[in-house]
Amino acid sequence: MKGRVRATINECFSRSDHQTFLYDEVAKRLDARLEILRLEPKVILVSGFGSHSLKKRFPSKPQLIGFDFSESRLATRRPRVGFGFPWTAKQLSVCGDLAALPFAPASVDMVYSNLDLPFFSACNELTLALAEVYRILKPGGLFIFSSLGPDTLKELKRTDAKRGFRLCAHLDMHDLGDQLMETSFADPVVEMEELTLTYADAVSMIRDVRAHGSAAPEAHSKVGLLGTGVIRSLAEQSSGVEGGRVTMTCELVFGHAWRPPTRTSPKGKKVIDIKVSKT
Repeated sequence: MKGRVRATINECFSRSDHQTFLYDEVAKRLDARLEILRLEPKVILVSGFGSHSLKKRFPSKPQLIGFDFSESRLATRRPRVGFGFPWTAKQLSVCGDLAALPFAPASVDMVYSNLDLPFFSACNELTLALAEVYRILKPGGLFIFSSLGPDTLKELKRTDAKRGFRLCAHLDMHDLGDQLMETSFADPVVEMEELTLTYADAVSMIRDVRAHGSAAPEAHSKVGLLGTGVIRSLAEQSSGVEGGRVTMTCELVFGHAWRPPTRTSPKGKKVIDIKVSKT
């Protein structure tokens, strides 16, 4: 299932006309939310896609680790190899799985995740991904993220165009907050915004839907006649719109939470909380 999703994203971002506006715009809004938070991270895991301003935001010039489970997206943003000045931020690129992170426990000060949680939610691995983020964060570390809410593509859900082309059931921000708490994150803050996207045609919209994780995983393997039917239906729906443009809504979910600092007893010994589940 996840392999099909990865293959679709690789195909989308291998094209010269791949769309980046949504990722860049969401990254800009996610960056703005760092302004109210006080921290000086030394190591930041940057997961997902989009142009961020982390290099400029932190004067300490932390090490940035670009992380993505799509090879083509990672190659698109990979920094040029050349002479590096000692005062510039160091950056590495790693292709891997957010649900199985190849990093040691408590090795990262901040995890910055831009629009990659929807993929793991669709593959029923969101719980694993959040647990892995928690595992690699240092005590007192920050997890800041953007995701998509259930009203994403609400226009498409009201039309016949969705027949046979199942959309993901993106998590409500309250449910996402609950999952953070269940993963032992502290002080979660989750909020929502809406962004309206206008596409030149239905083909561009469908391609973007597949790329940003709103198509259900099984839909990634149904490109032929199904895709044609969806496109035709959307084209008919938008026939009254000037120039045949298609307008869609994205419900953006932003949030952050902390890995709690290590607790110690009055004698300086580490305190470990044990959760007992009710059966």
